[in-house]
Amino acid sequence: MKHRITQNDLLRRLPQERLSLLRELGNLADEGGVALYLVGGVVRDLLLKRENWDLDLTVEGDGIAFARLVADRYRAGLAVFERFATARLEFPDGLKLDIATTRRESYAQPAVLPTVQPASIEEDLYRRDFTINAIAMQLNSGQFGRLLDVYRGRRDLRARTIRVLHAGSFQDDPTRIFRAIRFEQRFGFRLERTTARLLAQAASTNLIQQLSGPRLQNEILLLFAEHDPVRAIARLRQLKLLRFLHRCLCYTTKVKRVVTAVPKAFSWWARRFPDSVIDRPIVYLMALSSESSAVVVAAMIRRLVLSREQAKNVSAGGRWVDRALKRLTNKGTVRPSQVYRLLEDFSSEVLVLLLAKQVSAQHGVRLSLLKRHLVAYVKNKAIKTALTGRDLQAMGLRPGPQYKIILGKLLEARIDGMIKTEADERAFVQNHWV
Repeated sequence: MKHRITQNDLLRRLPQERLSLLRELGNLADEGGVALYLVGGVVRDLLLKRENWDLDLTVEGDGIAFARLVADRYRAGLAVFERFATARLEFPDGLKLDIATTRRESYAQPAVLPTVQPASIEEDLYRRDFTINAIAMQLNSGQFGRLLDVYRGRRDLRARTIRVLHAGSFQDDPTRIFRAIRFEQRFGFRLERTTARLLAQAASTNLIQQLSGPRLQNEILLLFAEHDPVRAIARLRQLKLLRFLHRCLCYTTKVKRVVTAVPKAFSWWARRFPDSVIDRPIVYLMALSSESSAVVVAAMIRRLVLSREQAKNVSAGGRWVDRALKRLTNKGTVRPSQVYRLLEDFSSEVLVLLLAKQVSAQHGVRLSLLKRHLVAYVKNKAIKTALTGRDLQAMGLRPGPQYKIILGKLLEARIDGMIKTEADERAFVQNHWV
């Protein structure tokens, strides 16, 4: 089904510079004698009046040859992926653009990457995950803005419905199970009845177990990167999909409380420390595994092939956090330097989890105490000693492991307000070590 959308209706939702670029690319496609389409999520989101400026283009013809033409014309960086007949361009202003050849896909077996062959635009749309993502907009000058909606994706957008294009969709690519949950929760849509049945059937098998670690990691972290993934995590539990992270990973009432508290912890942290950069998906993964044993967490880390930094954060989400939390929320006096030493090895992600666990405990007095400690700790991280190792050597101290001890004690004294100047530091060293 083709339908013309006027510029005043749909295209005006694009930023002017993006619209101008798409017109220019349409003219370039005319010169090259190929049909050019804007496809996928950006078309869906234009129809939903949502911002999404990730531009994915597909070419009926030689997509890689067209991508090379675009790269030459705009002096853009180019990366070519021959196996999938796809190219990625990066323009001088930082804009990234994917250009693919229209293609059909076949799967030798479930959960493996597909074999691709050139095909028509209609076949290209049919290979996609859901009807709402199978809408294209033609960009050639004579057809600019014309929608191609062969599989009635706009109908499903209006009905707020997620529908697969064929019965074997989840079998071909089990990552679509996670994508269905992601779009269901992001848009507040429902799964069409047959799609829900097919998803439940696929989820009940071990298809997901056949996914490589990086592919499973990508889908899990994308799901947890959504604005509010709490409902999505509950959906994973409902469909018994958490077993693919680890068979002993349990979504207990206590874990649910921690996961549900993460958005509040994020909100407070962002207000107090607006310049802090947080890996939000990893915090949700930490919360989800926060009551699991170290053995389960380690196995989950291996399954998802997490990076060293991600693994360090997830590993710290258990007993170390509980130990710090107990120490920081007791009513007894804790010196600022003790707080500093307790938290210095924790990343910002671990500190957010620490806060979420206390929010979930619903103890207002202890939460207020913890927040004061966190604010003081972040402020104290900027404190440095005036003296260095060279200064200690000049004072007659022999180089060795004691330097680290002395400088550490100086830092603690600075944090506790016992010393304030370089002269104070020198006197402190003279009195204790010289």
